[in-house]
Amino acid sequence: MSDPARSAFARLRELLDGVPAPAGAGPVQLHLGESRLARPATVTPPSPDTEGWTRYPQPGGPAALRAAYADWLERRFGVRAAGPGGVAFEPTPGTKQAVAVAIALAVARRRGGDAPVVVMPNPYYPTYRAAAEAAGARPAYYTLDDPGDVTPVEAAVRAAGGRAAAVVVCNPGNPRGEVLPARSLARLSRLAAAAGAWLLVDECYTDVWLGAAPPGYLPLVAGGAAEPVPHLVLHSLSKRSGAPGLRSGFVAGDAASVAAYAAYNRSCGVSAADPVAAVAAALWADDAHVDAARRALAANWALADELLRDLPGYRRAEAGFFLWLPVADGEEAARRAWREAAVSVMPGRYLAAEDPDGANPGTGFVRIALVHDVTVMREALTRLRAVWALTATA
Repeated sequence: MSDPARSAFARLRELLDGVPAPAGAGPVQLHLGESRLARPATVTPPSPDTEGWTRYPQPGGPAALRAAYADWLERRFGVRAAGPGGVAFEPTPGTKQAVAVAIALAVARRRGGDAPVVVMPNPYYPTYRAAAEAAGARPAYYTLDDPGDVTPVEAAVRAAGGRAAAVVVCNPGNPRGEVLPARSLARLSRLAAAAGAWLLVDECYTDVWLGAAPPGYLPLVAGGAAEPVPHLVLHSLSKRSGAPGLRSGFVAGDAASVAAYAAYNRSCGVSAADPVAAVAAALWADDAHVDAARRALAANWALADELLRDLPGYRRAEAGFFLWLPVADGEEAARRAWREAAVSVMPGRYLAAEDPDGANPGTGFVRIALVHDVTVMREALTRLRAVWALTATA
């Protein structure tokens, strides 16, 4: 059984504890989605001027940061932000905190009676489950093997028996890189509205695409295609700009839901210092480094095609950094990758939960992050091919 009290990364450390890497092989970390694909020219060290560090940050962020959010939302999605009838938004200290707070706020509305339910994808971003359980809710899972068919979400909501507090969607998906079409997102809005649940749409990988830009949820709201349900959409510089150390993102959505998040975060959360906010504003204003990172990512996927495509079950993702590769046993494959190739990968079962029948949809997979420059990736994938050529399975 999986243990939500231990993170996937802690479990991987335990799995590899005492397993020696081969002598002479430089270790390569492919278990973590920490992008090294492009270095933004606009990233400079925050100002050494003490003024920005010795004053409390401005609630809601400085004007330049808010303007950068608004401009990016219009460039990327064609939606108008702020003002009457526009999309509301609020800075977040990364998106992990925003996910946890949004789930807690949704669950608080369902107090009384049986435990509230948070409906979430499986496999998933582990914070979804941890946040639901921390808020006293029961996770309920769905697996979308076909992003155009959301009946598994409907089944999970029905099984919640009227206790669904939130429906969580990750688009593009992590770890499998699937992209939900606009019609699926619109249908999910109607489903959440009928259930009286908040809709939480995690779009942190929305700029990490390979073929065509994924559809966003906010344009559906602006165009009237989505049901007017309480919703929060999450965005982050961690994946878009390869800058997880900034811990900078924002939520956008309907005015009431954003106001609820803002009230919580301004009272109980963390606001970025003005020098950090200035760097974040520059990143949201700059698309050139994102374009460069996508080109580097495309080169890595082409390399994966070249070296791994003949492994049974190999599938190129629609978006994101991660190759979700079928193997006979994810934990044993991860141990072999480290022991024989000095490459760390993530067992898929650490990123998923058992269903009511005890099956874990991540058991027969590993997640491989294609996040380094092409020279490092060629070396790492060549090593993995040599190790796994006889162990991968359809």
